[in-house]
Amino acid sequence: MSPLVLALVLASALLHVLWNTLVKQCGDKLSFAWLTTVAGNAVLLPALLAWGAWTTWTGSAGGGPLHGLSTEVLLWAAASGLLETLYVICLFKAYAAADLTVVYPVSRGAAPVFTLALAGLLVGDVLSAQQAVAVAVVVAGTLLVGLSGSPRPSLVKACAATQRVTARGLGLSLATGVAIAGYHLTDRRAMGLSPAPDPLCYLFLMHLFMTLFITLWAWRRSRNLAALCSEWARSPRDVLLVAMFTPLSYFLIVLALREGNVVLVTAARNVGILFSTLAGAYILRERITRTRGWGSVLIMAGLAGMALLRG
Repeated sequence: MSPLVLALVLASALLHVLWNTLVKQCGDKLSFAWLTTVAGNAVLLPALLAWGAWTTWTGSAGGGPLHGLSTEVLLWAAASGLLETLYVICLFKAYAAADLTVVYPVSRGAAPVFTLALAGLLVGDVLSAQQAVAVAVVVAGTLLVGLSGSPRPSLVKACAATQRVTARGLGLSLATGVAIAGYHLTDRRAMGLSPAPDPLCYLFLMHLFMTLFITLWAWRRSRNLAALCSEWARSPRDVLLVAMFTPLSYFLIVLALREGNVVLVTAARNVGILFSTLAGAYILRERITRTRGWGSVLIMAGLAGMALLRG
């Protein structure tokens, strides 16, 4: 992984943890999810218009943000928007059932495993045997973190009736990981088209589709516009911050996916696990058990191996 790609992923991971921390603290998660998604378009549209004006004036970027736009690009953007919507739904439900320090490591730790399983077939990105071994370390760390919600972590207790919240949180976190793998693979495929779409234009299109799908989901859950806007009255600052951080953090990943192996990019993003553990402990005052701490260490070690070992 090149230093540029690594820098893009690290910056994205920091922004990602910041907005996840704000999501965990919000009151009405349905309202917050809808508002921040809709408001994200208000961030992306002027950025796209400014980028289009700049490229037109300078004659750069191979013909402007509409360069490479095709029906195929629109289809990949729609697929990505749908997978991003599934990600948001699973993520918000997971945060209602488990701590940030469980949801974030499990979902982000599982994503490279699912990505590795499909990347070679779908986008042609493969890893060496040594990098694949590192996946086993990620899985071990993921299990430790996920089962640490029980006072005595065990698979039996995690699935027992008294631990239904932990089991639900773990299942939703894994579903979130599947969705993450899905949209990473989709966006990697889109960025590999010839000609490749402009990254900012592609992100804007994907976000428009995601807004449509999330609006349909939110309206089905609550046919009350005032209720869907409730989080604006409670915390407009947090809504605006997440609306800015979300597209910006993923724009950096779209740039990275133009250059890097999708499995490595997905893995390297999980440096955010360390950031989320610290955020959970020092901002949200969540208790970090020894098991959860060692699980996070194992995830980080495995992800470092996946990112650094040569293919």
